[in-house]
Amino acid sequence: MGRFDDRGAIVTGGALGIGAGCARRIAADGGNVLIVDVNEEAGANTVNEIRAYGGKAEFMAGDVSQRSTAEAMVETAVSSFGRLDLLVQNAYAGADNSGSAVEVEPENWHNGMGLLVGALYLGAKYAVPAMEESGTDPNYEPAPWNGAGRRHGNPPARNIGRIVNMSSVHGLHQAPRSLIYNAGKAAVIGLTKQMAIDFGPLGITVNAIAPGHIVTERGNAMWNEIGDDAGFRLFELHYPVRRTGEPEDIANAVGFLCSNEASFITGQVLAVDGGLTIQLQENLVMDSKDYIVANPELKTHFDLGRGSSRF
Repeated sequence: MGRFDDRGAIVTGGALGIGAGCARRIAADGGNVLIVDVNEEAGANTVNEIRAYGGKAEFMAGDVSQRSTAEAMVETAVSSFGRLDLLVQNAYAGADNSGSAVEVEPENWHNGMGLLVGALYLGAKYAVPAMEESGTDPNYEPAPWNGAGRRHGNPPARNIGRIVNMSSVHGLHQAPRSLIYNAGKAAVIGLTKQMAIDFGPLGITVNAIAPGHIVTERGNAMWNEIGDDAGFRLFELHYPVRRTGEPEDIANAVGFLCSNEASFITGQVLAVDGGLTIQLQENLVMDSKDYIVANPELKTHFDLGRGSSRF
């Protein structure tokens, strides 16, 4: 028996990378998954992959920053699976992020924030009522209530739904000239905490994950085009575990936060970053300096469009 048997799930941005890893994880544990993405070809491929090993998955094309898409994806999940229990909000198209507030154009700002933050608001707006209507996880067997947490003599609602929002280490620590992405991912954290407060009494938990550098299909292609092995090794040296992440690292964390075992965890931000954000910057600088001196010709995919140095 899988931990998500008979449960309905939506994964936005689920065609590739982190989202696809999350969709595969939920389906492998018995969940019914609706992947929502603008990339129809990749989405269909991921659905076929899930089905090939016996999982249940559907695909819907759409831009989740649009109200009509958010409403339709919830309706599709409920009509396809009979219920909605899990919402993993991962979609991001990568608008032009570069620049400070002086340099970023208003159109890029509104489009970027609409997808980074607005889409998460819309997803919850339509998913939460559907989760309430679906009711408690059919496979959930709570221990007999002992009266703890008494609210007017009634036991609190439990295990109605799970929402996981994708933030980033850039929501915890900012980098220069990346206004839209950094501000958006920081806003995701605030949005997550507010949702956790609002939806907790309904039996719905809301948490965020802050991934470190995850090597996805797109990222790997950029490294192959622009970077080299020495540059990638420099990147790995920034992590105490001496490696970058994989989509499965994030998917496993999502699987836990969506599970019954995480029913008392809400409003939290889980950094899945190989220890990147716990280090003193002085240590990183010294380690990087020594490595760069030994490998002066190294290249990283961040060299693309970097422009002149700030120094």
